[in-house]
Amino acid sequence: MKPLKPPVIFLLGPTASGKTDWAIAWQKLFNRIEIISVDSVMVYQGCDIGSAKPTKAILAKHPHHLVDEIELDQIFSVADFCHSTHQLIEDIHSRNNCPLLVGGSMMYFNVLKKGMSVLPSADSNFRAELEMRIQDEGITSLHNELCTLDKEIASSIKPQDTQRIIRALEIIHLSSSDPQSNKNELTSAPLADKYTLHQYGIFPMERALLHNRIENRQHELIAGGLLEEVQELTKKYDLSSDHPAMKAVNYRQALMVINGELSEDDLFEKSLYATRQLAKRQCTWIRGWENLQTYDVDEFDQATKHLKKQLNFA
Repeated sequence: MKPLKPPVIFLLGPTASGKTDWAIAWQKLFNRIEIISVDSVMVYQGCDIGSAKPTKAILAKHPHHLVDEIELDQIFSVADFCHSTHQLIEDIHSRNNCPLLVGGSMMYFNVLKKGMSVLPSADSNFRAELEMRIQDEGITSLHNELCTLDKEIASSIKPQDTQRIIRALEIIHLSSSDPQSNKNELTSAPLADKYTLHQYGIFPMERALLHNRIENRQHELIAGGLLEEVQELTKKYDLSSDHPAMKAVNYRQALMVINGELSEDDLFEKSLYATRQLAKRQCTWIRGWENLQTYDVDEFDQATKHLKKQLNFA
């Protein structure tokens, strides 16, 4: 018989569906569980309100790996996420514990499940050089350079898309500086190659219920100081709309208010609409996800019973 592969738990769900509450409840029930956040915004320090990050008190009792991982003067790429998560899963298993990956960044889950080309992590020094060149020469100069180095990649990026142009040049630069690196050959293997995936999804059957949950939380985020949070972050880090965190729902709309592109009175409605659209996209991902055990928002007990049976938890 082949030896059993170590387990990895996925918990997917649309925004405001209760994923964090389920993950924490499972950790309380099964103390061998360690939580890994699969969220492209919670990874940044200071992005608390807009990402609906668990409070510091909750995180103290129930630590989440990859929450508050880096500051906003850096960028945490998909490649960084994959590398960190693979390492964390190994570390957690070395402690004879079980990793529970929870969040709503479906692309992150997808690259973990299916694997991805290993790309180099961000290089702050190289990025700083490119930023200085943009000031001196303009972004068009960098896009022209990218055309010379890789026409195919350049043609897929708009000439004014600063973030993607910088990242593309960075990948080419770092890959060429490492003679052992070949981005077409190096792959991050699908998790199922090494682990047994137990995949759970919270899928609200009544869309109106999810919309109500989203609206209630949106009121809390606005009243809790979303705009003030983004104002402080932009002062501290001199953030632009090109930063991935500032492109996220809630942060994008708050930054528009700060930049005079949106009135403060419209912040709630615009961010609510964007959050509902995000939830719709997340539900589309979940609907097409293979081998996913789905449960309604009030079916925690049924999901727990299934998980306990699957993992043979005591």
